[in-house]
Amino acid sequence: MACFDGEKYFIENAHTHRYLFQDGPKIKGERGSEGGWLASSGFESPKCVGADANYYNRAYWRFLPQGGDKYFIENIETGRYLFQDGPKIKGDRGDEGGWLASSGFESPKCVGADANYYNQAYWTIEPQGDDKYFIVNAETGRYLFQDGPKIKGERGDEGGWLASSGFESPKCVGADANYYNQAYWKILKQ
Repeated sequence: MACFDGEKYFIENAHTHRYLFQDGPKIKGERGSEGGWLASSGFESPKCVGADANYYNRAYWRFLPQGGDKYFIENIETGRYLFQDGPKIKGDRGDEGGWLASSGFESPKCVGADANYYNQAYWTIEPQGDDKYFIVNAETGRYLFQDGPKIKGERGDEGGWLASSGFESPKCVGADANYYNQAYWKILKQ
């Protein structure tokens, strides 16, 4: 079992070298005040993406132990938990055939939620050797997965994470398998 303290970390995709990055505003009020993570709750939680740099310190995370081998993974800048929407995996790993709608099933998104709705903000960290980890949603069994290309050039060359910067950072989703090794993560203490 991996053990992380409440310190500051980058979570970097081992394949794309992009940081796990959380868009959107800080939480306001008490945890759970937003009432959910979908637009139907009155507030749609901001997405998590793979960014080439730590814009506005939104790629800093801390691991908050929750007993056993579970953690909340909290964005330090926004105070939001890494949250994985969607259903549990069914069948064996890889049965969904991919993470995009073209595979017949579009993997559920990962967002920054203000609370642990339906226990979908609990994560386990599974060492995979060579300082790599699977980050697994404890409720759904899905891996944290980062879509998209490897970064090119220096960190920050993309100029941001939104389409307005000229490049929209690829999304993070909950996938049933480690397609193209894009579910491997490095956890780098800062």
